[in-house]
Amino acid sequence: MELGLNGRRALLLAASGGLGYAAALSLAREGAHVCVSGSDRARAEAAAGRIAEATGGVARGLTGDLSDPANMDTLVREAEAALGGPIDILFLNHGGPPLRTALEVGQEELAAHANTMVLSLVRAAQLVVPGMARRKWGRVVMVGAASVAEPIPNNVLSNLFRAGMASYCKTLAGEVIRDGVTVNLVSPTAALTRRTRDTAAARGAKEGLSADEALARRESALRAGRFGTPEEFGALVAFLCGDSASYMTGANWRVDGGSASGLG
Repeated sequence: MELGLNGRRALLLAASGGLGYAAALSLAREGAHVCVSGSDRARAEAAAGRIAEATGGVARGLTGDLSDPANMDTLVREAEAALGGPIDILFLNHGGPPLRTALEVGQEELAAHANTMVLSLVRAAQLVVPGMARRKWGRVVMVGAASVAEPIPNNVLSNLFRAGMASYCKTLAGEVIRDGVTVNLVSPTAALTRRTRDTAAARGAKEGLSADEALARRESALRAGRFGTPEEFGALVAFLCGDSASYMTGANWRVDGGSASGLG
């Protein structure tokens, strides 16, 4: 299927590895020019180099430190310069927060993750989406999680901030669809990434299990009987950014192997 992404300019936050990298690679394979950002510039540049080598396309790596929303102004400006024009596709992502219960999470931790998981993402959208609306074409895709639909035990930071950003994206989607801009969430439940491994190890440590044992137990409990792959996640991101998905907006698209109990 021709997605119509050739030459489109994409800025991806927190995309030097994991699901963000998979999304960037999928977009580049469709001809999009991608800017991979991350807190470590060397790592972002290395990721961009691998994408360019694999696809023969345009890929750039930049620093995108989400700890301060003001950094998004610099990132967007540098990304537009690196890609030669305004951003057409914005991929909102951040690193996974540590596991915490509702009573143990501290005020400083809450404030820090509010910046990383909400305020910087909102700032990036506010910088980029008005231009998309003026040009009558744009795509915003945010990485969601199972916590968007149902709180995850011992993961209050994800439950709190991802659900809030999901509501922000839903609100934004209704405001800009008449301008040709779509806004969607893509929510993985069990894609096999370093984050998945780290979370399994952390949960396993609380139960006296090794990291491998905890990971195997989680995989065996999945309805599909296996973890999803980052490539499967990236493929859906690319489709939602394409011309054929121009009437699909304001939705939470699950990449979960059927793990969710409900339809919504």
